[in-house]
Amino acid sequence: MKRCNFIYPLVLLSGLFFVMFMISCGKDGAQGPQGPVGPAGPEGPKGDNTSGTVIYSEWLDVPFKPDTVHLSGGGIDTVGYFADIDVPKLTPALVNTADVKMYINSNDAGDPVIYPLPYNASSGLYIQFSAYAQGISLYSNADLSTVTTNGKKYQQFRYMIVPGNTEGRSAASVNWSDYAAVKVYLGLKD
Repeated sequence: MKRCNFIYPLVLLSGLFFVMFMISCGKDGAQGPQGPVGPAGPEGPKGDNTSGTVIYSEWLDVPFKPDTVHLSGGGIDTVGYFADIDVPKLTPALVNTADVKMYINSNDAGDPVIYPLPYNASSGLYIQFSAYAQGISLYSNADLSTVTTNGKKYQQFRYMIVPGNTEGRSAASVNWSDYAAVKVYLGLKD
């Protein structure tokens, strides 16, 4: 014999009544007048005028030095190349809160070809940087020292320090790996 269960129809029926009740309830009447404007709040403290100001260098001539190891047979092997750049404005506070960017112009200033660092070429060439208070270090597997040929300088470097901003300026649309886009976004001059 089949058993009938009357609980399910009761649950469905009570759910239907609840929905109908909610739909039938609504706001009746006109909206009241707006209240009076409250008093103005106190003026806030003056903000730091350097907040959000981009710090950037000119194109720098950077000499690289060989990174060597002494071999057990008495020889010396070069394992890479390094350079240090003094950045007096790079304070410990900026190291903790700013975005530090580094670029190399592999061509001359009249016909720039600019790459963001770190850079890894399919040929195996790489260059990376690290930022610390008062300086930036560069490391590469090739000597990327600035050179002058026919009066033109090649392989110059530039850093940019973008301080943190409490207002959180939106930069989601900026490709920070594209030097030209960063230059336009930040209003930088060459």
